[in-house]
Amino acid sequence: MTMTRRRWLLFFGLGVLILLFLLFLLYGGQLLQLLVSRSGQLPYVLVGLLAALTVFGATYGIASLLTAVENQPREYLDPLPSALAKIWPLVRFVDSTLVAFVPERWVYRSAPRIQRAGLNYLITPRDFLALKILSALFALLFSLLVYLAMGVFRWEFTLLGMLLASFYPDLWLVEQSKKRQKRILKDLPVYLDFTTLMVEGGLNLSSALQVAVDKGPEGPLRNEFRIILRDLRAGMPRIEAFRHLGERVAIQELRSLVTAIIQSEERGGSLAPVLKAQAEQRREERFLRAEKAALEAPVKLLAPLVMFIFPIVFIVLAFVIYMKYVQEVAT
Repeated sequence: MTMTRRRWLLFFGLGVLILLFLLFLLYGGQLLQLLVSRSGQLPYVLVGLLAALTVFGATYGIASLLTAVENQPREYLDPLPSALAKIWPLVRFVDSTLVAFVPERWVYRSAPRIQRAGLNYLITPRDFLALKILSALFALLFSLLVYLAMGVFRWEFTLLGMLLASFYPDLWLVEQSKKRQKRILKDLPVYLDFTTLMVEGGLNLSSALQVAVDKGPEGPLRNEFRIILRDLRAGMPRIEAFRHLGERVAIQELRSLVTAIIQSEERGGSLAPVLKAQAEQRREERFLRAEKAALEAPVKLLAPLVMFIFPIVFIVLAFVIYMKYVQEVAT
């Protein structure tokens, strides 16, 4: 029996057992009362046997599936965040079991978004899909816990919660992409200044980028320039290396820099004036973004003031006025 067929059989058996368990949670009490009213104490024996069979089958199935979990060496990958590291064994389990049956074209749809977020050395598209499935399963588990605690269970709300929970990894990916873009925009003028100084000093673009990488701040932009240098050492043409940079980083400012460098290379002009103009423009844009953020701060503070601070102040003032009124009435 092949590994794929064995996985299918194990999943089918586990699915049947889980379905029986859910049906027992939902309608087990009514069924048990019905059987007790008809046949005395025999249903307790049947329920005990069914529970033992379910536990045995689930234990055997999970143990068999654990042997199919593929090891993922992470010596050459980025370290996992603390929250993700705690659930990483579950992610690997879902990746080796459930994700194994998903078509490849569906799995790798998230690859461009993972690359734009700079997480291609942290998680793979298979891991990302496993995170989405695991988030939906967590929502299902929460619904079952609510049912056990309060006796309330609605299928439509459960399915809606699972659907919404499955989008949490997408929101996390979008947030990581925004943070990466902000860091790149912050460091871009610094690297352009280093590169411009080195090019004006007589170095070629590759040597200037190497100096900028050695002297520049840590961050995603430094990693992108390292990738460019690695591609250039591997023999890739300079135009192609910078074109790949524009495809990896979906930022208009960086694409403008890449376009200017490519046009200068194709026309054979000097890079120093182009880099100097790009550095001045990026620095001015950074100042404009900082000024815009400062002007937006009062508007952003308006909602907390109206929703939290003003009501508390009014409550305190009303309490003082009420106490004075009570004292005057009492006297």
